[in-house]
Formats: sequence, structure tokens, C-alpha cells
Amino acid sequence: MKLPLNNKGGLLRDQARTARLFCFPAMLFITLFIIIPFLLSIYYSFTNKMLVPRVGRDTSFVGLQNYLKVFTNETTRRAFINTGVYALMVVPAIVVLGTILAVLVNRPIKSVKYFRAIYFSPQVVTMTVVAVVWSFIFSPGDSGLMNSILRTFGIAPQTWLQDSKWALFCIAVMYIWQSLGLEMVIILGGLQYISGELYEACDLDGCGPIQRFFYITVPLLKNTMVYVLLSVTINTLKLFTQVYVLTNGGPQDSTVSVVYQLYKVGFMNNQQGYSSAIAVVFFIIVLGISLLQNYLLRDK
Repeated sequence: MKLPLNNKGGLLRDQARTARLFCFPAMLFITLFIIIPFLLSIYYSFTNKMLVPRVGRDTSFVGLQNYLKVFTNETTRRAFINTGVYALMVVPAIVVLGTILAVLVNRPIKSVKYFRAIYFSPQVVTMTVVAVVWSFIFSPGDSGLMNSILRTFGIAPQTWLQDSKWALFCIAVMYIWQSLGLEMVIILGGLQYISGELYEACDLDGCGPIQRFFYITVPLLKNTMVYVLLSVTINTLKLFTQVYVLTNGGPQDSTVSVVYQLYKVGFMNNQQGYSSAIAVVFFIIVLGISLLQNYLLRDK
């Protein structure tokens, strides 16, 4: 039975009012803790504001001075480069390995649920704990796990996190190990929505496993893969905890990241205006990368 037009319009207004009522608490927190702080960061980026003001030095407008410092300061430029190199190491590895693991654990084999739990288990451990554990794995002494393995093959021990050539790579390996399980589960969810009839039709046409993967699995996983790629990229660019716990940006600034540099400048060096400029530039770069990925991976 159809509702009269007036009653239907009133029902829609009531639903809209109820929806706004339920959205209000979330929008209030988003406004207070995300939108307003970001707008303040934009304002502070044009000033010489300090986290703890000094006596006799008032906050004043400095124009583009902080932004010029972002592009001319050697450590800050190194932070952007390190973060980009880190993302190039981590993002493809997580997407490719996560897809492979998801395909493997999607098979109807005995005890497959235990393998899923094992692969996902590192995700439930906080990054701080993971960093402490991996600091023992990459210990530069002979007692370190990696050096013990190398010693069995007659390879000289390495200093790992104390070596500027290896430090960022070691952090990337640790993050891949910790984050791989979550992305595997997300991709696995996408795999389980693909109809088995498509694979049966593919088998009848004489397709092999590789052809099934590239002609059936990959195209139908596109939406899932877009989400995984975007989320992994954004999370990877927010590199901080690993650097803070393991290296403090060293050795020789080889592991300093944008977020760590932002924290160091704002909270340790008391330069909130400069750190706000770093945050704004970083936001624009991350937003640009996300929009570019959306554009390149859009449905045609």
C-alpha cells in the first residue's frame, strides 16, 4: 500500500531529522578534534608561534617564511625523501604479498582458519611492542637473531639499525610483517564475494591458475584493491612510532620521517609555527597522492 504524498514527505523529513541527530555526536567530535585543529594549523603556519611562549616575544605574522624553511631545511627535505622511499618499499610489498596470502588462505583446505589466525596475529600487537621485539631481532651484536642466522652461512654480522644503509629497510620489513595480516583479511573478504561459477566457467574454457587469477580474480577485486592501496599508502606515510622507538631519526637522519620531524620541531624545538607548515605541506602531498590514485584507478 502506497503512502499518501504528504505522509511520505513527512516520513522522509522525519528520517532526515533522525539521521542528522545520530550524526551530530560524530560531527561534533570531528569538528572539535580534526577540522578546528587543522584550520588553526593553517593559521599558525604563517606565524612564529611557539608551543611554550617566551617572555617578551609575542606571536607575529611571518608570511611564507615557515614554508620556505620547509623546502630549504636539509633535515626536513630528507624527511620527505625518506618517507617517499619508505612508501615505495612498503606499499607494493604489502599489496602483492597480501593478495598472494589471501589467495592461498581462500582455499578449502583443512585447518585453513588457523593459518588465517597466524597470519593476522601480528596485527593485534601494538607497534611499540613490535618495535621492541624487532630491535632484538636486528641487534647489532652477535646475539642478534639476524646476525645469528647470517653467521650460520659464514656472513659477517651487520649493524642493521645503526647503519644508515640498512636502517630504513629494516623498519620497512618490520612494518610489512606487522601490517600484512590486516590487508590479507580485507582482500580475503573481497575474494569470498567472487562467485565460484566464474571459476568453473574459466576451467571449462581451459584456463590455468595464472589466467584465472589475472582474468577473473584481479578484475573483480578492483574495488577492494583500491581501498587497500589507499589505506596502506596513507598509513605508510604516517611513519612515526617505529622511528621514535628504534632510531630517533638516525643514524645520520637516514630514518627521519615527516611525522617524526613534525613532532621534533613542534614539541622538542618549540617551533609550532614551523611544525604547522610541515603539517600543511604534508597534508597537501598526501591529499594529492590519494586523489591521483583515485583518478588512475577509477572505473572507466
